[in-house]
Amino acid sequence: MKLKLIAIAVMILSLNLSPNTVQAEQQPIKPIVAAKTDFVALALLDAREIRVQAKRDKLKRVVNYLTTRVHKTAYVFSGSTIAGWDCSGMVRYAYKRMNIVLPHSADKQAHVGERVSKPRIGDIVVFAYQGSTNFYHSAIYVGEGLIVHANLLYKTTVIQPLSDFKNSQIRFVRVIQ
Repeated sequence: MKLKLIAIAVMILSLNLSPNTVQAEQQPIKPIVAAKTDFVALALLDAREIRVQAKRDKLKRVVNYLTTRVHKTAYVFSGSTIAGWDCSGMVRYAYKRMNIVLPHSADKQAHVGERVSKPRIGDIVVFAYQGSTNFYHSAIYVGEGLIVHANLLYKTTVIQPLSDFKNSQIRFVRVIQ
């Protein structure tokens, strides 16, 4: 719908700026040019918003896919494929599907992107012991206070509530705005 409106507006603007217009009709050229410039800026902004929303939608699909791997993909130290992954390997795998390369380290994943206070689906969640500045675990937020992650204790991919980590510092990291 937006693209149709943009196409119609471009056609109207190009009609108003036709080189065959007589001098008397050309007096309002400055407002029309300004409107065209504003329109182009608005169209570029809309295109950027469409791309960002498309990335968010794809990230949600990737997160949904990760939830299908619960109890199917084993915890494998240093792994980063569906054959087996560790915590940071699972996060790395998810973002690789978005064409974003992340380091294979929970501590390094804690420092990519933007730190946020309220997580969205697909944000990285990293954990550190109280008083520590080193992050020991990473996961992906799936909504409603839940994360999906590769759990060493259970030796598989699981979904758990963040409340299970109340003794840890928790940081939310947003890579896709």
